[in-house]
Amino acid sequence: MMNADFEAELAAWPSPYRRLPTIERRNRRLAPVLLHLAAPGDALALARPWSDEERVASDRAGVALVASVDPDCGAGLALEPWGWTPSAVAFGMSVGATVDPVPVEIVARVNSKAFSHAVERELGVAVPGAGIAASRAEVDARLARICPGRGDKWVVKGLFGFAARERVLGRGPALDPASALWVERRVARGERLLVEPWLQVTREYGVQLDVARDGCVDVLGVSRMQTNGAGVTTGFVLGDRIEPDRAAELERIARDVGRRLADEGYRGPANVDALEHSGGLRPLLEINARRTMGLVALAVERERAPREPTVWAP
Repeated sequence: MMNADFEAELAAWPSPYRRLPTIERRNRRLAPVLLHLAAPGDALALARPWSDEERVASDRAGVALVASVDPDCGAGLALEPWGWTPSAVAFGMSVGATVDPVPVEIVARVNSKAFSHAVERELGVAVPGAGIAASRAEVDARLARICPGRGDKWVVKGLFGFAARERVLGRGPALDPASALWVERRVARGERLLVEPWLQVTREYGVQLDVARDGCVDVLGVSRMQTNGAGVTTGFVLGDRIEPDRAAELERIARDVGRRLADEGYRGPANVDALEHSGGLRPLLEINARRTMGLVALAVERERAPREPTVWAP
C-alpha cells in the first residue's frame, strides 16, 4: 500500500493524523509505481476505479489489484506499506492482513533529521556550522555564524520535511520576515529545526538499503536524482555510471548508517540521500527509513536496461 504522506503523519504523531483529500488523491496517483517493486503473487491495494493501463500493468507483473475499501482484501497477505505509520497498521488490520510493524516510536526517531544530523556528527561528515535549533533566537544565532555575508545562502528545515517540503530558504545573517514567521509558528508548537548552509549541488544520490532482522545491511544500489536549483527532485537518471571510488564511499557511509538503524531497532527498507557539491561530497544528507522513489527507480532501471543515461519521472 502507498502512504506517501508518511513523514507528515510522523510529524503529527502522537497526535491523531487526518489525511486530507488532496493527500488521498496523491497516494492514489502514486500507488501504481509499487508494481515495479512487487512480485508475482503480491497484491496492490488501490482505490477504484482502476484504469485499463493499471489493469494491464498489474496483469503483466502478476500482481492482483484489490479494492482498499474491501474489509477482506488483505486476507492471507502480509502488509508492506511505503513506510510504517499508525494509519498503515490500522489499514492492514482493517482488511485482515498480517501486520508486523516496526514500532512507531522507532520509525519516528530514525526518520527525524535530528537523528540523521546526529549520525553525521558521529561519523565526522556533518556540514560545518549546521545544527539543531529550538527557538527563533537559536536560529538567528546560527545563521549569523554560518552565513555572515548578505549573499550567503541557507536552509532551515522541519525535522520531518520531505521532497523539499517543510523548509525555508534565504540569504544573509538573519531571517527575512516570511521565514521568521514560518520559524516562529513551528517553535511555538514545540518543534525543533535543522539549520544548514545551502550547498551548491552538482549531483544527488540515494543509496538504497535493506536492514535485516539480524542487523545485516544489504546495499541494493545507488540511484541518481535529477533536481532543480531549489533541490526539488524532478526525476531519476537511469543508466548513469557512477565513478567506482565515489560509489564505494557512498556505500561505506550508507552501511554505517544501516548499522545504526539496526542498533535503534529498525528493520526493513531505507535510503541514505547524499550529494556532490562545489566543495566536495556530502555522503549523508538525510535518512529515509522507508521505501523511496529511488528504490523504484532501481527497479525501473533493471526492467528497461538503458544503454545510455535517460531520465525517468514517476
